[in-house]
Amino acid sequence: MKKSVIILICIAAVILFALLVNYGATHVRGVPVKIVEQKAEVLEVPFFDKDIDLNKGIATDFWSGLKPQEIKLIYQLMALPWPKSSTPMVKVTAFHNTKDIYFYMEWIDETEDKILGVNKFSDACAIMFPMDEKAQAPTLMMGFLGRADIWHWKASRDIQFWLKEEPVNNKVYVDLYYPFEDKETLVVSKEIVKSAVNDLTAIRVGTVTPKENQYVEGRGFYNQGVWQVVFKRSLKAVDAQNDAIFNSGKRLCAFAVWNGSKGERGGRKSISDWVELLIK
Repeated sequence: MKKSVIILICIAAVILFALLVNYGATHVRGVPVKIVEQKAEVLEVPFFDKDIDLNKGIATDFWSGLKPQEIKLIYQLMALPWPKSSTPMVKVTAFHNTKDIYFYMEWIDETEDKILGVNKFSDACAIMFPMDEKAQAPTLMMGFLGRADIWHWKASRDIQFWLKEEPVNNKVYVDLYYPFEDKETLVVSKEIVKSAVNDLTAIRVGTVTPKENQYVEGRGFYNQGVWQVVFKRSLKAVDAQNDAIFNSGKRLCAFAVWNGSKGERGGRKSISDWVELLIK
């Protein structure tokens, strides 16, 4: 046998061996799944010459005339077995009037949960805006290694701010309510609610902190099994270091919903993937 033929056989054997090693390495845990990167949904934020005074309501008739974006939600994975999302979808609409930016969120909920107590939690929703130019890839934690601005509306906070009612069932004592705090001479632990929306800063998972100044407004109404919530903030950021910036063009955000009757609070919630805001 010629020497050249032997060399070709050896080369072919080496290549075949390398292919078998590669196949074994990639299939050691089964057939690999090809992951197709999905495009983020786009939520348009057009201009409308409209101003909504939340003291008078949320202008339901106006929002009903706009076409909402249906955004899929999945449950925040906490521990096995993984539960199903109690809120599979939220409808979102947004606009700006060159002065303020508005977001409208609507979702189905069989129960109105706004009174806190033993094993009773508030319905809520939130919008998160990454502050870093290069946001981390989609994550089920709705928190990442970069900074984020989070607008968190709660039904219990809403009645406290707008109706001046205590959202706690005073007949039972829960760890978040001290029964004599309203009678104290110097109330140092009671939060002064400045808005139905808590404007928060997060640097990474587990670092959510309320901002000293609260500029985000919000109001929600429960109507025949549906929550309708409006967020409002100045289009221009007061604090460019910590507040979401809304320049014309695209930027990312994510949405979340809590169902109080399902025991959802804190990290237990339904969340969206990243959504691209297209501000026109």
